[in-house]
Amino acid sequence: MDDKVDNKLDGLEAALHALEVMFVSKLPAKLIEIEEALNQFVQNSTNIETIKLLHRLLHTMAGSAGTFGFPEMGLQAKELEACLKPLLTDGHWNALEVNQFAVDAREFLSTSLRSGADKTVASLVSGVAAEPVEVASTKLIYLVDDDLVENREITLQLEHFACEVVVITELHKLAKMLIDRVPDVLVVDLGLPDSLFSGVQEITRIKKSGQLTSPVIFTSNLSSFESRLMAVRAGGVGYFAKPIDITELTERIDTLSALSEPSGYRILIVDDDVDTSQYYAAILRDAGMNVYVLNTPAEIFEIMAKFRPELLLMDVYMPICSGVELSKMIRQDNSFLDVPIVFLSSEDDLEKQFEAVEAGADDFLLKPMIPKFLVSAVSSRAERYRSLRALIMRDGLTGLYNHTAIKEELSAEISIAGRSNTPLALAMIDLDNFKHVNDMYGHPVGDQVLRTLSLLLRQRLRRSDVVGRYGGEEFVVIFPGTNAATANKVLEKIRQAFFKIQQFSEKGDFSVSFSAGIADLTLTQDADELFDSADAALYAAKRGGRNCIILADK
Repeated sequence: MDDKVDNKLDGLEAALHALEVMFVSKLPAKLIEIEEALNQFVQNSTNIETIKLLHRLLHTMAGSAGTFGFPEMGLQAKELEACLKPLLTDGHWNALEVNQFAVDAREFLSTSLRSGADKTVASLVSGVAAEPVEVASTKLIYLVDDDLVENREITLQLEHFACEVVVITELHKLAKMLIDRVPDVLVVDLGLPDSLFSGVQEITRIKKSGQLTSPVIFTSNLSSFESRLMAVRAGGVGYFAKPIDITELTERIDTLSALSEPSGYRILIVDDDVDTSQYYAAILRDAGMNVYVLNTPAEIFEIMAKFRPELLLMDVYMPICSGVELSKMIRQDNSFLDVPIVFLSSEDDLEKQFEAVEAGADDFLLKPMIPKFLVSAVSSRAERYRSLRALIMRDGLTGLYNHTAIKEELSAEISIAGRSNTPLALAMIDLDNFKHVNDMYGHPVGDQVLRTLSLLLRQRLRRSDVVGRYGGEEFVVIFPGTNAATANKVLEKIRQAFFKIQQFSEKGDFSVSFSAGIADLTLTQDADELFDSADAALYAAKRGGRNCIILADK
């Protein structure tokens, strides 16, 4: 009897999970429907049929969102529904009330998209200008050191990079602190007062007990071979001789944190079997990937241009055209020549598999596929593609998109914004008096400043925002779904934070500022003209005294 109950519970859990996946996949369309009704309401707030439609859609969302694991979304929809309800019975709003409701409703749409869909799906909803927030979650750092002066300097600097630093000056308290909260990274002095290698010894002891899972970075006044070997044997993944280069320490912390985050590979599944494609999509999403499911091959080029997949997973047999034919079509387009294509099919005929590989496929996987093997096969190929692209498209010093790549990204994002009728802003950033920095402190310190700004931009902006090094000391940020005024608010916070960061050099510490110009698509839909507008605003900021941000004139 118990086994039967367990089987039923397992089946129910699977069914609920399938329904949740279905809800998430249909969420963008539902939100588009709400937004279209909202636009009609704004245009004519007295039309009773429009009010009824908008009220019904919000009512449906209020019930379904909570059911499928989005309680906050459901509550927000319910609040909007309640707000609108009096209009069903002879109520009337003035223009100010209508505008305020529209603002609240569009914020709900924006929040819902960020909760339930990835950036590409979010771009399909027209008119939603998602405010860029500082999405980088705060990293918890345990700093184990008894040097109060250095602790204070490190803490102040790391806090600018979205780190919460907990200082532990007594080594014996570390074990208890690890029980209370698990840090993202430990930064531990090699010796501390007790003995030459007391920090190493304590970390080794805690690791043997199974209590420590966080990566450990060691610091020390020593830089000898012996001390570094001790750190490695204790499981250290970083070693910094004092005085510590805060920029390098921050970069190492950022890298270690990124290793534990979902990969976020963009995977496009092309399969006419809806249930199977949704099943494999759920597996890959559960592994942290962004998945777009396409059941109609005819839409392939439109979706690829918008979604820009890092791997295609497709079946061999489909209506309209076969997977082999579709693969050949994709390989005819230079834009998608290097995107990995992996066939996932029950076809076990070696001749058919060979035909698929000849058509441009990179691999052939057989259904049914064990989930962990599917995740491994897809992620390894997507990572290789991403790494190879990075060698071509990334700036060697900062790791940001290079000049060519950022221009390509802007053209692609403008195209997406045009199709979905969404805003887009472009910011040009230039470090102030950078030549003086190089002349005064040397080019290695200048490189340090460039890396600091690139790191701060990556941490303070959304994943959907595109950051590049345009050349020299110039940077570019593309803000999809955002107008110039909103982009200005976010960039202003980054400008202030960057100016507070102390840059270290042998000739003393100093700070650097930057100036920026911002333009958006209300000025032009042309990529080159948008660059020119943002650049003109940047030079206006330079002429206006530097260390400020100017919006391009309408």
